[in-house]
Amino acid sequence: MKKCLLLLFAVCFLIAGCSSNTALPQKRIVPVSESKKYMVGVWLSYSEINAIISDNGLESNLNKVISNLNSISATDIFIHVRAFCDSIYPSKLFPQTEFSNKYNYDIFEYMITKCHENGIRVHAWINPYRVSSATNDINALSDKCLAKSLYNKDVSNIGITENGIYLNPASEQCKKAVVDGIREILDNYAVDGIHFDDYFYPTTAESFDSESYRRYCENTKVPFGLDEYRRANVNSLIAACYTAIKFKDKNITFSISPAADIDKNYSCRYADIKSFCESGCVDLIIPQLYFGFSYPDNNFCFDTLLNRWENELKDTNVKIAVGIASYKVGTNAEPDCEEWHDNTDILSRQCAMCKSDKNICGHIFFSYSSLFSSSAVNIKAREKIK
Repeated sequence: MKKCLLLLFAVCFLIAGCSSNTALPQKRIVPVSESKKYMVGVWLSYSEINAIISDNGLESNLNKVISNLNSISATDIFIHVRAFCDSIYPSKLFPQTEFSNKYNYDIFEYMITKCHENGIRVHAWINPYRVSSATNDINALSDKCLAKSLYNKDVSNIGITENGIYLNPASEQCKKAVVDGIREILDNYAVDGIHFDDYFYPTTAESFDSESYRRYCENTKVPFGLDEYRRANVNSLIAACYTAIKFKDKNITFSISPAADIDKNYSCRYADIKSFCESGCVDLIIPQLYFGFSYPDNNFCFDTLLNRWENELKDTNVKIAVGIASYKVGTNAEPDCEEWHDNTDILSRQCAMCKSDKNICGHIFFSYSSLFSSSAVNIKAREKIK
């Protein structure tokens, strides 16, 4: 039943517009779905991309990135192409970031080419809903920002919290914008995957989408409660994105990286990960298991979380890789600083555990810069990874 509903939600997006058969600049690598090789990857965030391309040093800096990736036998990289309703590539839908616009060529295409030449798959990493975490004033946004034009059409298209501005998951116009953005990437770039992280609903506050929910209730005989309504909105976006991706090429991987807490994903972010998987609307789940083996709350120890995610998804056909917290090496932050600060074998133990588990297809490090930090403790941790 869930599968039927999710696929039904997606149909309208296919009617609204289909991908063209635009020629791609190069062939893709063997897809995750067909590869028997264990995945080893990194997330490359927008701030890291900014650092890599600063001072017109993209070519030399990217060569260093690829050399580092080759040193750990990396198979995949998740490049943050849209972090705040913007893009690192020329787009007809989203304004290009200033730091990526100073080159006289397409830096994303260049990054894909260099990665593919070295046998590394490229996933386009997108935050589908986030517009700004720097302001909650819609007037502070650039006039070029898609979110501002959507707000001017209908204020309910945008959700605002104390901490930022977001596309409203309930808005059909916003859903279409996200799906159209994915189609644009697939039409112009030979990416191997489309990737979402854990940014879904940013709040549980009723005020966030109160106008949308009011309209929905007025026009529905037996409306969902607010929580189910919100989960249905996220479900419909996931189904529509999956449909658009597979319409273009069934071998392109659609992956999601949810937060480690399954219950919180469901109740606070309104992301029903198990439903995504049971409905067949995602290929790969990469839970962010950013904890050690001695976390103060035993429910969040790495091995406990790993077992819980495996049990949660055991009856689905979705592959599971594991997000690993290289950024915590040497940390002084509470509550688990003692374990991470004093030990350099946590990453190696976690990688070994994942590799020996037949239910796990890979591990992904967050993030690149922490994994390859020149700090002595980071170097020791990295050298222990086999």
